Amino acid sequence: MIKAIFFIVPIFIIIVFVLVIAQLISPKFRGKMMSRQVKATKYMMDESKEDIKSISTDMANATKAGIEMTARAIKKGLTEDSGIYCKHCGSIIDEDSTFCKNCGEKQ
Repeated sequence: MIKAIFFIVPIFIIIVFVLVIAQLISPKFRGKMMSRQVKATKYMMDESKEDIKSISTDMANATKAGIEMTARAIKKGLTEDSGIYCKHCGSIIDEDSTFCKNCGEKQ
């Protein structure tokens, strides 16, 4: 087992070294290697287009719903006299309250 590693590792290192030197010297070889990378990237982009469209649509819908919810809350807050908010927990309390009914902290 260990003897096999001593033969396999140097052979692997030599192969990698030869490939690197071939890419540095031969423009054709470098072009072939790069064209494979470009083809792989194009393939990945083609496969992921629908996923990207779906994600962007979902994000737009979530953002739209969040904006609408926030706008309704602001409108409701402006039209109703609902009191003030606790500095510590954010719950609504009466304007004349000294302590929060929810967390008990002093205002």
